[in-house]
Amino acid sequence: MSSRKLTIKELPRDERPREKLAHGGESRLSDAELLAIILGSGTKRETAVQMAQRILKEAGNLKALSSMSVSEMTAQFHGVGPARAAQLKAALELSRRYSRELAEAKPRFSNSRVVYMHFHESFLGKQQEELWIAVVDMKNQMIAKQEISRGTLNGSPVHPREVFNVAIRNSGAGIILLHNHPSGDPAPSPEDRKVTIQMMEAGKLLGIPLLDHIIIGNGSYFSFKDQGLI
Repeated sequence: MSSRKLTIKELPRDERPREKLAHGGESRLSDAELLAIILGSGTKRETAVQMAQRILKEAGNLKALSSMSVSEMTAQFHGVGPARAAQLKAALELSRRYSRELAEAKPRFSNSRVVYMHFHESFLGKQQEELWIAVVDMKNQMIAKQEISRGTLNGSPVHPREVFNVAIRNSGAGIILLHNHPSGDPAPSPEDRKVTIQMMEAGKLLGIPLLDHIIIGNGSYFSFKDQGLI
């Protein structure tokens, strides 16, 4: 009997994970098929997909597999040597890092302090006022942010269309406005209050509420929501 390993290329075309991924996208592949692409080949007794299925079954789930060391993988899984175990560990670690990046990129704005902490460094040293919008989903997780205007709100009137167009494009459930006061004093001006009311009314009409308007000063901030003005 030949000892040559079966490769993914020897599988029928419609069963090859790489071809399925290329033509239909990675979401169509099962965990085992994705794992098989990382393994690259099977053993003389099983294809890469069958090997991946066995590994997942023996490990229990991806979380358990991810927690295993290289030596544990080589000891537990037939056909997995140090090189393959290292490939698996590297792929699982990349997945973990990607998930962490997503979580960091989509912070949950549970209160004004969280919003302030996320944005305040972006306004440090700015000599002009900048108005930004943060678009959030139903869970108050940020899904988009964008600068809307630069200059004082009094000198550069902001139209609701400019603000809510960002929210509509990103299918937002709500918005938070932020701008800075270069003077360092976050107390709202009459124009700040006027813009806030204008955006509140527009948000009601569009079904995309203004959740807060935060003014960032020098080490402090003012929240219209916290002050009961929204």
